[in-house]
Amino acid sequence: MLYFSNVPDFLGSIGSVDVGRGVGASTFGTASFAGSLNFQSVPLATTPQSAQAELSAGSFGTWRASLQGATGVGAKGLAAYGRFSRQGTSGYREHSGNDSWSGFGSVAWFRERDALKLTAFAGHSGTRLAYYAESEADLKVNRRQNSLSESEGDRFHQEMISVQYARSLGAGFDATLMAYRNSAAGAYDVSFGAAPGGGLTLANYGLAHVWHGATAALTWAVADISIAAGATATDYHRDHWLAMRPTLTIRDYTNTGVKRDAAGFVKFAWASGPVRVAADLNLRHAAWRYRPSANAGIAVQEVSWNFASPRAGITWAISSNTSLFASAGRTMREPARGDLLAGADDLNTGNAADLLPLTRVRPEQVDDLEAGVTWRHDRGTLTANLFDMQFRNEIAAIGALSLTGSPLRKNVPRSYRRGVELDGSYDFGPQGTLSANVAVLRAKIAEFVDDDAGVTYRNVEPLMSPPLIANLRWDVPLTGPWSASIAGRYVDRAHLANDGNAALVTPAYSLVDLALHWSRAGREIRVEINNALDANAFAGGYTDSTTRYFYPIATRNILVTLRTPLGF
Repeated sequence: MLYFSNVPDFLGSIGSVDVGRGVGASTFGTASFAGSLNFQSVPLATTPQSAQAELSAGSFGTWRASLQGATGVGAKGLAAYGRFSRQGTSGYREHSGNDSWSGFGSVAWFRERDALKLTAFAGHSGTRLAYYAESEADLKVNRRQNSLSESEGDRFHQEMISVQYARSLGAGFDATLMAYRNSAAGAYDVSFGAAPGGGLTLANYGLAHVWHGATAALTWAVADISIAAGATATDYHRDHWLAMRPTLTIRDYTNTGVKRDAAGFVKFAWASGPVRVAADLNLRHAAWRYRPSANAGIAVQEVSWNFASPRAGITWAISSNTSLFASAGRTMREPARGDLLAGADDLNTGNAADLLPLTRVRPEQVDDLEAGVTWRHDRGTLTANLFDMQFRNEIAAIGALSLTGSPLRKNVPRSYRRGVELDGSYDFGPQGTLSANVAVLRAKIAEFVDDDAGVTYRNVEPLMSPPLIANLRWDVPLTGPWSASIAGRYVDRAHLANDGNAALVTPAYSLVDLALHWSRAGREIRVEINNALDANAFAGGYTDSTTRYFYPIATRNILVTLRTPLGF
C-alpha cells in the first residue's frame, strides 16, 4: 500500500510503469480488478554508474530539488542506487499547497546464480487540504476558491523496506523469496465551525498502520512451456482515532482494523509456432476484524471472504507483423473499510444499527472478455482492443463525500462497461513521432437506488465515466540539441450522479500542452507549458441534485526543469 502524497517523488525512482485494464494476470495478494497499476524500480543490474542533480520551478510556487546516483555493478557484484527530493507548491486553489520530502534507495548483490536486493523508501508530507469541490456559480467569481479553511491540513509520513532473494536452481527452475514491512502515520484536521470565544473548532483525525508480508514463488521454464506458482501472507493493522484541538492527548475514541490475507497463484504458458496460450488462477482468503473503542458499547466485529480468480488468453501471430489476441477472466474483491462502515471513522451504538452486520456490503465481481489485433511495422504499431466487463455487486461511487472527504460507495447489483481502445504510434523520421490513443466507452448501471431521495434509476450511466477520451502527441526533433512536443487531450462530458440527468454533468473539455527540450552531454533543460490555451476545464465533481460542484483544472502554467550530471 502506497499513498503517493506521502512519498511524492516516488515515480522519480521508477524505471517503468504498467497500466492495465480489465482482469489482469494473477499476482501475489489481490488479483487485478477492472484495472491495475504496476511499478518496477530502477534496475540495478543494468543501470550504469552515474550521479545527477535536478531543479524544477514553475507557476503557483511549485518547485523541486533532487539528487540521485547509481554505482553500477562493481567487481564484487554489489550495486546501489539512491534518490532524495525536496519539493513544495502553493497550489492552484487558495491555501492548497504542499511541502514534502522523500527518499528512495536500493542495494543489491549479484552472483552467477543468486541475487539479493534490499529496497527502502520513505517520505514526509504536509498538505493544506482542498478536497471539496466548488459550486459553478462560485467558480465563475473565483476559479481558485477553496471552501476549506486555512487551518484544515494534514501531515503524514510513510516508510517501506523489503528484502528479496532470487536463485536460479538449474534445470529451468528459479525461486524468489521476499519479505517486507510498510508503515505510515499522521493526522488531519476537520473544521466543525466557529468555536466559542473565536477561532474554529478543529477535530484532529489520526491514522497509523503497520503492514507485514512475505511471498514466495517458483518458476519452471523449458523450451516453449513455463509454469509458475507462488504464495503470500500479510498482516495489516490500522488505528483510527479522534481528538479535539488543542487537547490532543485526550481522545474521543481509538479503534483498530486488523486484516489478514493469504493467497496463492499458479500460471501456465505454452507456445507452439505462431500460437501462445496462457492461463492462471489466483486463490485468496481475506479476513477483517474490527476492534472498537473501549467506550463504543459494541462487540468486536469480524468478516471474511474466499475468492477464486481465473484467467485464460490466447495470442495468434497470423503474419510477421499482425497478431490476434483474446482473453477471458473473472476477479472478485472484498469491500474496503470505508465501504463496510459507509464512510464512518468510528463504529459505536449511535450508528451500529445502520452499519451492521458487516456482511451488509457484498464483495464485487467482474467478468472480463477481451479481443483485439496488434499490427507492427518497422516504424510504428497499432493495437485495437474490444472489451466487455460485466460487474456483479459492483461497489460503485454514489457521488457524495464523507465528512473527512472520502468518496462514499455502495453495491449496485448489475452493471457493465463495454468499449474499444485504439493505441498506436508512427515514426515519420525527421518530421517526428506521432502517438495517439482513444477509448470509447459505453457503461451502464442496471438499477441504482438513491437512498436519500427514495428514487430508483434504471439503465443509467455511472458517474464520472466519460464516453470518449482521446490523446494525441507529436514529438518533433529540431535543430541540434533542441526538440519539441505538443500534446492534446479530449475528455467527453461525464455525469455527476448515477441518475441519468443530462443537466448534471461535467462539461467536455480539451487541453493542449507544449514542451521545449534542450539536451547536450547529459545536461538538459525542459520548459513545459501546461493547458497552453488556458481552457476552462474541470476534472470532476459532484452534485446535490440541483447544483453542480466542480474541481477546476489549473489554468495556463509553466514548469522549467534543469538536469545536470555530477562527477564522482
